Amino acid sequence: NPMPRPILLLVLLTLGLGAGLAAEPAFSRDPAWPEPLPDGWKFRMASNLAADSKGRIYVAHRGPHPVIVFGRDGKFAGSIGDEVFEQTMMYDVMKSPPAPISRGFWIHGIHVDPADNVWVTDYGRQAIFKFSPDGRLLLTLGTLNRTGADERTFYQPAGVAVSRTGHIYVADGYGNSRVVKFSPEGRFLTAWGRNGRQPGEFNLPHGIAVDDQGRVYVAERLNHRVQVFDADGKFLTLWPDLPFANSIVLRRDGGAYVGAGRDIIQVDASGRRVAKIGDYETFGAPHGMLEDAAGNLYVADPVSDGAARPPRRFIR
Repeated sequence: NPMPRPILLLVLLTLGLGAGLAAEPAFSRDPAWPEPLPDGWKFRMASNLAADSKGRIYVAHRGPHPVIVFGRDGKFAGSIGDEVFEQTMMYDVMKSPPAPISRGFWIHGIHVDPADNVWVTDYGRQAIFKFSPDGRLLLTLGTLNRTGADERTFYQPAGVAVSRTGHIYVADGYGNSRVVKFSPEGRFLTAWGRNGRQPGEFNLPHGIAVDDQGRVYVAERLNHRVQVFDADGKFLTLWPDLPFANSIVLRRDGGAYVGAGRDIIQVDASGRRVAKIGDYETFGAPHGMLEDAAGNLYVADPVSDGAARPPRRFIR
């Protein structure tokens, strides 16, 4: 009899490239995580998630209460930033002229830095917000509701990551094609990139991560790759053939997971594809991911189940 398919994710041994990829343990979905939201609360397009040192999980989505917090055990723990976030009209900048989409809370990325501060990318309001661990607004990067490509403005920024030294990197990806670096205090330092396909150029830099050595990893949705830079933007290498690379999370034991189209692809430290997690029906678009200390994988998938799918945890 065939194996039932419900919540078991097989890590496939092929990616359409033939045999020879390393086997990985299977992941199983944890159906109890997270616990249901309170009455009247619901997820709308859960786009990303991040964890602090205490194991709390912060989920960014595009409905009321745009940053929802869960405890390590998945229990609902409230929200942060409700007094800061506002609804705005979102425009599709891939069209000319940009076309209105809808009005809402257009929260896109979220990141927790080594000091447990929470960084939120609001690409509707053209800003990055920094919150303290108890939810106080500490810093705003960008000029609210103003687009641009100078030291003080973004154009639909997609993601943010903070290095161990406190330096801030923004993937300014939808309207611009660049990465912007700021000092730990929020002072502009440099920016690099322009629209194109050559090394150091971008076409929708979407996901961003920084490793312990300060290397910057940028997942490009429309160039179908990940580029790697040093801390000041010098091009180091690229990982090709990652279709619609939306997101990247660096694995604790080396390498990374890349959300590529409807797949999650595991790569080693050189960018070589090792395995694929799930299959075509497992994910709609793994837009944001998180790996916890135990190696469990959390996925934000904003387009599935009528855009109402909660984030999910897959246990190794």
